Amino acid sequence: MHFNNKTIQELVIRDHSISDRGVTNICQALEHNSTLTSLDLPVNPLITSTSGQALSHLLLNNSSLVKLDLSYTSLSTESILLILQSLMDNKKIRTLWLDKRHKEICINTYPNYHLIEDRVYWDSDSDSDWSLDSD
Repeated sequence: MHFNNKTIQELVIRDHSISDRGVTNICQALEHNSTLTSLDLPVNPLITSTSGQALSHLLLNNSSLVKLDLSYTSLSTESILLILQSLMDNKKIRTLWLDKRHKEICINTYPNYHLIEDRVYWDSDSDSDWSLDSD
C-alpha cells in the first residue's frame, strides 16, 4: 500500500470504521508520507493493542503528522505508554488525543510525561454515552 497523494492533509476514519489491520496498513503507507498532517481515528473500538506497535513505529518514522487522535479506541495502557515513548522522539506531533481512562496510570507510570504533557490531550468525557459496544 502506497500513500503518495501530495494533496491530502487530513485523514479522518471514525465511528467503528476501521480495525487493527486497517490501522497497520495506514501506518505503513504513511511512514514516509510528507503531506498528511492530521490522522483522526476516534471512536474505533476495533483498534486494539495489536495496533500499538504500528502506531508507535509511525510516530518514529513520519515527519509530517502534527495531530493524531486515538480517543475512544481499545488500545491498552501498555500500547499508550509505547506511543508516549515514541512521542518523545517525534517533536512534530503537537496534538495527541487519548482516552481519559489511561490518564492516571500514564501520568504516574511514564517517567518522562512532564516533557510531553503539553502535547497530550485526554478526551473529557470517557464516561459519556459512547461505549465500546456497537448498537
